[in-house]
Amino acid sequence: MPYLHKQNGCIIYVMRTKIIMKELAELLKIKEEPIPQSNNALNWKLSKNGRPSFGGVYVFWWRGTLDQFLSTIQNPEFHFRGPGGVQLTLKIDKGHLNIAPNDRLPLYVGKNASDFAKRIGLNLKLGTARTVDRALVNGIAKRMTTSCQVRDRLDRLFPNYEDTRTIATENLAISYKQIDGKDNFVERFYLEDLAIGILKPIFNVDSER
Repeated sequence: MPYLHKQNGCIIYVMRTKIIMKELAELLKIKEEPIPQSNNALNWKLSKNGRPSFGGVYVFWWRGTLDQFLSTIQNPEFHFRGPGGVQLTLKIDKGHLNIAPNDRLPLYVGKNASDFAKRIGLNLKLGTARTVDRALVNGIAKRMTTSCQVRDRLDRLFPNYEDTRTIATENLAISYKQIDGKDNFVERFYLEDLAIGILKPIFNVDSER
């Protein structure tokens, strides 16, 4: 937990580096690589650590290097609806990408109260060839569902593919920290925010309305 430190008459909340690393340690350990799947569906029988039927905070990672990611993507732009409906554009370059202490490129951090396996399936949406029409990636396009953030971002990065499912299953890895149960929602909330702030995953970026 944070400790209180008084300086110049003000109370400053200071979090020790060791405590931060303890909270993030599990998130830096890759649990599944590549994504366990067969016939365009998750197959947890092929997983290294079994079906994650619990909740907590999870991270999707790119399996290759930062340079390989940049050279592989076909459309390096995300478009967002900003205040007043104006279109905001993020052009992805090295300055927007962050290599974590495990030497991996984090893409997305999320949380779930229970059943990671279901949430991972919702994020990847492997039953669908594409979640964003190829003709819509250069403008503001609504996500197919509220839960398919990872697949949505991949589809925008790879408009030349009629089917992006192999991009997801072959190039992504997963890590997670178990924090199960509805009563632990506060702990999950703060760890997710901490991980996003430190890891800076590009798929979590959004704009104000």
